[in-house]
Amino acid sequence: MKERWLWAFPAVGIVFLTAAAVLQVHRWNEEQRMLPTSGTVVELLGRRGCPLVEFSTPSGERASFVGEVCSNSGYDVGERVALMYDPLEPGNAHIDGFLQNWFISLIFGFFGVFFTGIGLAFVLPNTFAERRRQRLMKEGQAVQARFIEVRRNEFSTLNGVAAWQLVGQWQNPDSGAVHLFYSDDLWFDPLPFIKSQTLRVLIDPKDSRRYSVDTSFLPQLAG
Repeated sequence: MKERWLWAFPAVGIVFLTAAAVLQVHRWNEEQRMLPTSGTVVELLGRRGCPLVEFSTPSGERASFVGEVCSNSGYDVGERVALMYDPLEPGNAHIDGFLQNWFISLIFGFFGVFFTGIGLAFVLPNTFAERRRQRLMKEGQAVQARFIEVRRNEFSTLNGVAAWQLVGQWQNPDSGAVHLFYSDDLWFDPLPFIKSQTLRVLIDPKDSRRYSVDTSFLPQLAG
């Protein structure tokens, strides 16, 4: 259940990143037919101070537009600004500056990176864990670890509720070393369903730090 929700984060991130790319490509294509000139900030509109810019085309036509990025401290009335305009539609213009050219794309890009990063930070470990589990099912060595306890994993939560984990202990008969094994996160209390004092654990014969606790005996969470 958690994994399905987590995939929504990178999906939303990709949507934002795609929107940022589309907006910027549109701006670049639009500027191919635009001409450079300069205009004057004649008014700051609203509480946000959106700059109203007026300029004249070479033919003497007067045109005006409102800047896309608003800031009370960004512009002053009477200030001259560089701009780009469409000669076929002079009202289609924008201030030729970094923020005006990139601001919206950067905002979308920031959210895209944020959501994608958050999602992948949780999704990738689960994906790698599943791959490890599948590999160990084919190549791993099965050992019987003594069931120790059910613990809460405070580092993994869903809707403010910490996940559960099974904890097992096994002593390697060859080295005598004691190993503790922790299951993957569980999103229901497994204690009522544990009927055995041992847990089946698949370990990598070459590196016992790579293991997977078998939780297939537990019921599936609905939904």
